[in-house]
Amino acid sequence: MYFLFRIIFLLGVLLTVTSGYRILGINMSPSRSHVIVQEALLKELARRGHHVTMVSPYPLQSPLENYRHITIPMPDWSKGAMKNLMRDQSQWSMVKTFPEMNRIALESANNSIHHPEVHKIIKEEKFDLLVVGLMADFLLGVSNWIGAPTVVVNPNAAMPLVNEMVGNPYPIAAVPNTMRGMLNPMGFTGRMQNLLISFLEDAFNWYMKHTSEQFYDSIFPRGQFPSYDEVRRNVSLVLINQHFTKTSPRPYVQAMVEVGGLQIKQTPDPLPEDLRKWTDEAEDGFILFSLGTNLLSSTIPKEKLDALINTFARLKQRVIWKWDVEHMPNKPANILLKKWLPQDDLLAHKNCRLFVMHGGLGGVAEALFHGVPLLGMPFFGDQQANTLAVEKEGWAVIVQFADLTEETFSSAMDEILTNSSYTEKAKQLSSLYRDRPQSAMDTAVFWTEYVMRHKGAPHMRYPGVDLNFFQLHMLDLFAVIFVSLYIAIKVVSLACRRICRRKQSKLKVR
Repeated sequence: MYFLFRIIFLLGVLLTVTSGYRILGINMSPSRSHVIVQEALLKELARRGHHVTMVSPYPLQSPLENYRHITIPMPDWSKGAMKNLMRDQSQWSMVKTFPEMNRIALESANNSIHHPEVHKIIKEEKFDLLVVGLMADFLLGVSNWIGAPTVVVNPNAAMPLVNEMVGNPYPIAAVPNTMRGMLNPMGFTGRMQNLLISFLEDAFNWYMKHTSEQFYDSIFPRGQFPSYDEVRRNVSLVLINQHFTKTSPRPYVQAMVEVGGLQIKQTPDPLPEDLRKWTDEAEDGFILFSLGTNLLSSTIPKEKLDALINTFARLKQRVIWKWDVEHMPNKPANILLKKWLPQDDLLAHKNCRLFVMHGGLGGVAEALFHGVPLLGMPFFGDQQANTLAVEKEGWAVIVQFADLTEETFSSAMDEILTNSSYTEKAKQLSSLYRDRPQSAMDTAVFWTEYVMRHKGAPHMRYPGVDLNFFQLHMLDLFAVIFVSLYIAIKVVSLACRRICRRKQSKLKVR
């Protein structure tokens, strides 16, 4: 009898472990680094026994048990748009490229949910959770079809666009805007700049929400489904890919959780044999060069490409360069070209001396985690702010792409490689970044499973998310108080005048 009881108990435990939840993830961002952060979480959930379906524009590198991946390519016209990012390096390049990036995300997301395979899965299969990214947030409406709570994975720092979803406060007087690259304390001038850049960000956010709402209304007609604003305010959890040691400490509601470095592995994977040999044999160390997933190194103008190549050629260190075509003109012997790189694993290598990069938040976090100094060449978006912040922290040097010459690049390279303070500062900040009660991945998995266990965890929902601007800042109450005071003062004033007039009239009668 006891033996039978043990078998029944073990079968029950086994069924609990192997059944898992069913999760649908969609992220059609034109920036692959955004998708990588979300995929890291979903792959880990699959390893822990959950059944995951992920829809994205980027093919799966290697199959994974419990993980079904559906690749929906981005529109053909978008490839030319992405190449144009390298050409415009003006101060207003972000303003010019933003509508194009937003359009790519919207049309790609629209194509994904109308794709026959995806549409069939959504209509016929049951899911316990929807996980989406930040761009094209009309995808939040998919929760209407599958009847499941939603988790948003934000690849950047907390910003108004996601703060609104869960009612998270954003005190611009004390928290520097991530698009400006400022650090505390800001002072009067800094707070004024923060205020103005926040107004600009609000304009961008309005544009993003307006264009996304148009897609939402065409797919989820009003009267049949909750409105776009209602769906945005019904998000159960927002995971933020930032850590308070890297940005400014700030308040969070319960439904917003920091998981900075979510895509970083606690234990690096073994490198492919050719990379392992190249890095292990680099007696003087190696330099990693990557401009991320959107910027193509082969499209760098010739004079600037020559400046990079000539500088690398004279170094004793080896160089690993993320290069998108087969050949590089006049390639020096100390440069190894690769179309794809296990960036996190390379930064974890003991011989990595420097990371030359564009300033994406994911790459900055990986370099910080592994204590590798940076040479930043920002292009657009938050890259300028990210690199400016780490330069102020003392573990990076910035070379603006518009100012890139062999002289400026060589000077920056020599400064970092010969001045040990950059590496020492990176190691010091890395220690702070790593010091947590649990890893970013364990934190993200816990709260994601928590939302599923508690059917959307409505008890974590902040009541302020349902209040409008006037109610949230109690302007309606202040208005009632001021009007009431005004009326009370007027009544008292009129009463006093009448009393005075009566007294004066009595005196005249006498």
